[in-house]
Amino acid sequence: MTSYVDRQHKAKLGQPSEADLRLKNNRLGMTIFQISWIMVFLAMIIVNWQLRFSYSEWPPAGIAPFDPLGPSAATVALLLSALLVKRGLQALRVKRIGGFLMDWRGAMIFGFAFMAVIVYEFASVSDAALATQYGITMRLMTGFHFVHALAILAVMAHVIRNGAAGRYSGDEHDSWAVEGTAKLWYFVTLAWILFYVVLYWIR
Repeated sequence: MTSYVDRQHKAKLGQPSEADLRLKNNRLGMTIFQISWIMVFLAMIIVNWQLRFSYSEWPPAGIAPFDPLGPSAATVALLLSALLVKRGLQALRVKRIGGFLMDWRGAMIFGFAFMAVIVYEFASVSDAALATQYGITMRLMTGFHFVHALAILAVMAHVIRNGAAGRYSGDEHDSWAVEGTAKLWYFVTLAWILFYVVLYWIR
């Protein structure tokens, strides 16, 4: 294992340490993963547009459009959650472990509030809407996003447990799990905003 002294020595020689290379590779891997992941979400948006253009009107005749009120509240909760994740990561970087834990626990509360609204919206799709592509694509897109958000919330809970156990010093090398999870949550937030606009505001 490379020590702090070894890293400093290599830095003076202009050579990246093993920890620096590992962090660089982690960040590059996350970037590639996010780019590939956004393509899947964009593909679902494109499919939604293709389906809506196959109808003479959208939503189809006799189908009430989805009410944006609940999803708008959910979006606000998700944005607040992302802000708390960012603030918590910043607190960790300056060694304020308590602030990090408090912010991330708050982020999870807002995250679960978001999930609760999405579950309600998913279950509230009428039988009439489900008989058309309008209702089916809504359930597909919200369900797809829900599964990803739930998985990342589970990772966040694991990170919080490790943080409470003192496993993160705030140094970027030993706190990659926190940074990586934060980037995943930012991505989930961005993906939802795209879905939210397409599903509830574009007619």
